[in-house]
Amino acid sequence: MGVVVMEPIKGGKLGDKMPAPMRAIFEGRPEGWSPAEWALRYVWNEPGVSLTLSGMTTMQHVEDNLAAAEKGLPNSLSADELAVYGRAADVLRASIKADCTACRYCMPCPSGVDIPGVLAALNNASMWNDPNPWLTGYLRVEGKASLCTECGACETMCPQGLPIPELMKDAVATFGN
Repeated sequence: MGVVVMEPIKGGKLGDKMPAPMRAIFEGRPEGWSPAEWALRYVWNEPGVSLTLSGMTTMQHVEDNLAAAEKGLPNSLSADELAVYGRAADVLRASIKADCTACRYCMPCPSGVDIPGVLAALNNASMWNDPNPWLTGYLRVEGKASLCTECGACETMCPQGLPIPELMKDAVATFGN
């Protein structure tokens, strides 16, 4: 069975819009790859990937991606190169605001807040330093943070001990509702 990967550059966030602390990990590497090429090579390194769907907005993007594709083969990354991805993932994880596992023990919220959905969007906004509700997934959350009444029922059920009402306030401040 073939595997199709869509959005390998995460809408440009792993290219031109990569957060500075994460970008620093890739810069200065001897490979000389752009952040977008690092992202594509990670996908192409996987033997099961048959097709990669990547949006490109300029002819330069097309040319760069074609040049990278010639060398981006299954199992082509060294252990050292793979370790770079691990360091970048650690930096990204460190920017998470709420270490929510989406266990849903906090649900159902008596006020109708989709707590795991709100926290996932809040984490996306924090990780990528971009509060755009469309890109973070907040636009798709049906029970918005503004519904929170701070009753605290969720906090007593959260195995992570998250300050959920405070995080809901943060989400309202971030997304506006």
